[in-house]
Amino acid sequence: MDFKTLLNRSIKWWYLVIVGIIILDLVTKAVFDGKEFELIPGVFSISGTVHNTGASYGMFSGKAFAQVMFILLAVVFASILVWIDMGYKKPIKKNVWYKLSFVLILGGLFGNLIDRVFLGYVRDFICLDFISFPVFNIADVALTCGCIAFIVYILFTNPFGTTKEKSDEVEVKEENNDKQSVKDNSTPAE
Repeated sequence: MDFKTLLNRSIKWWYLVIVGIIILDLVTKAVFDGKEFELIPGVFSISGTVHNTGASYGMFSGKAFAQVMFILLAVVFASILVWIDMGYKKPIKKNVWYKLSFVLILGGLFGNLIDRVFLGYVRDFICLDFISFPVFNIADVALTCGCIAFIVYILFTNPFGTTKEKSDEVEVKEENNDKQSVKDNSTPAE
């Protein structure tokens, strides 16, 4: 059985991967809480735990409304994703890029949402030492990779079956009409 067949066989694995991402995120946050060390000197380190009450780059840090806003946005966004996945008005083509983006985005979203709801902040601990970049966590990596996969899905797979397929159908019909008219013209008249 090839990988594509396995992916298309059932959606149950989606939920297992989402739960796996959440568990991996929460376990790594607990394991590395308060610990500081270099994994690859000058490149990658564990920075101890940064309590992020805001968004990326510390935007909205310390603002009381931010926690409620981020929790509501996460719930609304997750609801929209599930609504689209269920086929909203028009079913979409679900290929490997779609499935990958779906599980990564939801896994990352729920990983950080759990922190926000139960702790009031998101725990970040991964640090890239070779560039000036904010500290992040496994859920952030999942969200970022999921968004990249979703962009690839939208740009390269024509998920709603628009323009390209319709133009192909028109070309086939025109080609069949041309063949029919040539056939009609080639029969001798009596």
